Amino acid sequence: MNRTLIVTLALSSMLSTKANTMIMCELNGSTLMNMEDTMLVLNDIVVKGQQPKTKLTGNSMITRIKGSALEKSGTAKEMLAKVPGMTQKGDELEVLGKGTPIYYINGRKMQDKDELKRLRSEEIRDVEVITNPGAQYDATVSAVVRIRTIRREGTGFGYDVNLSHQQNLRYGFADPGATLNLRYRHKDVDFFGMVNYWKWDGANEAEPSQKSFFTDNGQLRIIEQESKFRNDWCGEGMDYNLGFNWQIAKNHSVGARLERHDRSAVPSPATQESVITQYLAGSSQKTTEVNNSYQEERDHVPYNWEGNAYYNGKVGKLEIDLNLDFMTNKSTEEQSIEEKRDNVMASYSTSNRTSNRMYAGKLVLSYPIWKGQLQAGTEMTFVNRKNKYMMTGLALPNSDSDVKEDNIAAFAQYACQIPDVGNISAGLRYEHVGFDYKDMLNAENSMSRYTDDFFPTLSWANQWGSWQTSLSYSVKTSRPSYWQLSETMQYLNPYSLQQGDPKLKNATIHELDANVRWKWLNLYMSYEQRDNTITQWSYIYNKEGVILIKHINLADPVRNFATFLSASPTWGCYSPNWTLGVQKFFNKFTLADPRESSGERVVSYKKPLCFFDFNNTFRFKHSWQVECFANVMTPGDFMNFRLLNTSFNLSFVVQKCWLKNDALCLRASITDIFQRTNQNIEMDCGYYTLTQRNYSNNHRLYVSLRYTFNAASNKYKGTGAGKEAAGRMNK
Repeated sequence: MNRTLIVTLALSSMLSTKANTMIMCELNGSTLMNMEDTMLVLNDIVVKGQQPKTKLTGNSMITRIKGSALEKSGTAKEMLAKVPGMTQKGDELEVLGKGTPIYYINGRKMQDKDELKRLRSEEIRDVEVITNPGAQYDATVSAVVRIRTIRREGTGFGYDVNLSHQQNLRYGFADPGATLNLRYRHKDVDFFGMVNYWKWDGANEAEPSQKSFFTDNGQLRIIEQESKFRNDWCGEGMDYNLGFNWQIAKNHSVGARLERHDRSAVPSPATQESVITQYLAGSSQKTTEVNNSYQEERDHVPYNWEGNAYYNGKVGKLEIDLNLDFMTNKSTEEQSIEEKRDNVMASYSTSNRTSNRMYAGKLVLSYPIWKGQLQAGTEMTFVNRKNKYMMTGLALPNSDSDVKEDNIAAFAQYACQIPDVGNISAGLRYEHVGFDYKDMLNAENSMSRYTDDFFPTLSWANQWGSWQTSLSYSVKTSRPSYWQLSETMQYLNPYSLQQGDPKLKNATIHELDANVRWKWLNLYMSYEQRDNTITQWSYIYNKEGVILIKHINLADPVRNFATFLSASPTWGCYSPNWTLGVQKFFNKFTLADPRESSGERVVSYKKPLCFFDFNNTFRFKHSWQVECFANVMTPGDFMNFRLLNTSFNLSFVVQKCWLKNDALCLRASITDIFQRTNQNIEMDCGYYTLTQRNYSNNHRLYVSLRYTFNAASNKYKGTGAGKEAAGRMNK
């Protein structure tokens, strides 16, 4: 990725206790974080007479989409932002209090997040939001969203086509898109395929102010950097998939799915202007230099394949769910840098080559015992990642690494309904993880690490009349991404470098959640303690005051409490979905600071962070629909970061459909109308401070036209495996 100094706080994760939140110095994009249907549902608790209908089932909420105000919401991504228990921050979807979830579509684990933009809300029957995933899920998974589509019977050929155009009203980018889904069903066999063209342009624009403090020959030296930069990410590509489902017999079905993702080598430019001032504390003599740079990156992806095969069956009372997955890809990122430092020109170039390979398998067995269901199984994931980074024109170390990680897990979970007590579920997951890091240039940096961990889960739920309640506890983990583990040292500017650390530890997370629902009102509360929290920190790299940005494990536990109150009633043609949320951290850090006589100071992060989501939908006669969304986030503290300003987003949507079953549908939306989603953030590392203003990239006009012929939903039942490992490859 293009490594221009862009520091972006993942505010989309700021209300997430599970997201791997950090300030990221990224170029090229701003990155800063059914169960098989729950075994025993609480007597099918349904809130009647309200749309959408939502029921609470222990550790999840199931919302019916078909026939509700959410049915005509455009794409699945647009619809999910309005589902109880979910919200949208920036361009990312989150589960309230849990962060970014993993998704299942008809039991198949979703690997490509853009699939939510291709799936239509009209195709969805219901959505299950699982806030405390059970033992059958990877221990890194903090939330799960299961999407079930409508099952239409019949045979023959069907298709739907969706044409779209997105105009960035702030930066002028124009991004067309087109998706064609094909289906053919004959008797018990269902064939499907998809072709999708996409184009995406995004701009990251920010103004960071950095200060570093260090001792130089017994005196305090200060370096100030005032910068402006803009980083454009330009992408264009094609996606394809092909697959089948075969209902062999009443209780036996098999299927397979193959996907390919192609991306064109479109150049992504970045510019940076910096004024750097150095001086000794108390001195009026200052040295100032001006640094300007232009960077251009080209990404080449020779191949990117994903595949899944599944078997679902039932032998007597024993249910069997088997999934096999693979993923393989290769990419090359070539970057050229032209830098002008006090009228002296310099040229650098980098080459970053990466290849990934993953194989995964998951087997889940379910059997009724006593008053409940016993679920047991195993999941295995094998990953190999090779990365080679080279830089010319600058004396920085190159890197060449080979990483292998094997995760072998076994799990068991039992759920039962006990009269007068409620639904109780208990599970235990065991994971054996082997991590081998081989440094091909310096064997002394090679290392191996093997861990054996147990992750318990426990939940209870019950109902008293119109009241539904649940309580759950779990132990989870958070593993660093492969990028965070890389020792590649990347050049950002003359005074800033960035590097990963293969010695990072996994974080351990203890979660306690409570949920109370009454008709269309829902109150959710969560408490979390996280040990070995992974975050980003900055260090003095040399005597010239160069800053090295690395990821570290915090020594002290990070604790936070979050609560969310949601309302989703329906009054005639009006269906609002409102959420009020508060998150408060209880963090205190002792920072090394040469400005203090003691050499250190204590900083607290305790200011609560609040947000408000007001989603409003109006459905009128003749298939007209109008939507209005308003999102507000107040200043507050998150872990070791501060949000300094209030962020506000107002968006509108108008939709009109024609023909039988609304087969032809036109939808137009405008987002971030007042361009008030800019973010001012602050990071304090003692000897290094950062204050940065990030400008919004969300002011967009989006128009789509969709036509469906003989719609017949896909029967694909694959659940997938290895999702967590696949996601970490892309971080």
